[in-house]
Amino acid sequence: MDDKRLNCILVGLKRHELTFRERQFIEAVEKYFHEKSVLTDQQESILEGIYREKVWIRKTFFSQNNLPKGSSSKAA
Repeated sequence: MDDKRLNCILVGLKRHELTFRERQFIEAVEKYFHEKSVLTDQQESILEGIYREKVWIRKTFFSQNNLPKGSSSKAA
């Protein structure tokens, strides 16, 4: 993974609510990358998985298009 892709993922993840373990992992990956300038295949895979999951959750549950018909986003 190059530094541009890593940066894109890290910036994207900062927009999402993360669990304590996810935050710990991401901080460790950032530190490792700054020290070694490379990530392991396992680190890349887990990081990409977290990112895809958060993007999927946002698209699925927070999209205006997924509200049931007759519902509005405003509380009555």
